[in-house]
Amino acid sequence: MYILKSLAEGLRILGFDRPTIRTVSREKDLEEIFLSTLFLNYIIVLFVYLIGIIMGGYSIGDRALNMEVFFGLLMVYPFIFNLKVYLIYGFFGITAELLNAKNHVRPLISVGFHTAIVYSIIILIICALSLAVGFQLGAILFGVFFAYFLYTMFVSISTIYKFSFGQSLTVLMIPFLVIGIVLTIIGAINPNFIESIFLVFLA
Repeated sequence: MYILKSLAEGLRILGFDRPTIRTVSREKDLEEIFLSTLFLNYIIVLFVYLIGIIMGGYSIGDRALNMEVFFGLLMVYPFIFNLKVYLIYGFFGITAELLNAKNHVRPLISVGFHTAIVYSIIILIICALSLAVGFQLGAILFGVFFAYFLYTMFVSISTIYKFSFGQSLTVLMIPFLVIGIVLTIIGAINPNFIESIFLVFLA
């Protein structure tokens, strides 16, 4: 089954297996891996919803969540997740293409969706631990996850595009630099906007 093959390839990529990264980057059909990631996320959504029904619903603090609204948000999640994967890896791919016009975005996006299919499960585990143990643990785990994501991205970029350490680091940092500049400009125009973003993440 393709989804199992994609999971295995995603695990090998996250284990920094460079031959797998090169093989996956040459994959021409992105539709199957896109649909596989979407399908897996819908299975996760169904699992989360059924567990919630069995437990009598979810709550944040003392406030119970409206399960119908919560389920509606869950149904949108797989599409948003796939869109985020496409935009994030596409952004890094465009940066690599700007550094060398011979490079293309598609190989990195292909690798991105193969890792994303594993990231879906990791995010589910982190969220479950956050709810079970506490949000402080969740924050630490998400910090570790983010650092691991960056290093995996660095290895993928250097392998796919055959970049040196400096070039790979440049491709990795430029998107964050661009985002930082944009947020600085927006913050100068509307200081409350930056504060709102932090409140969303810290709420």
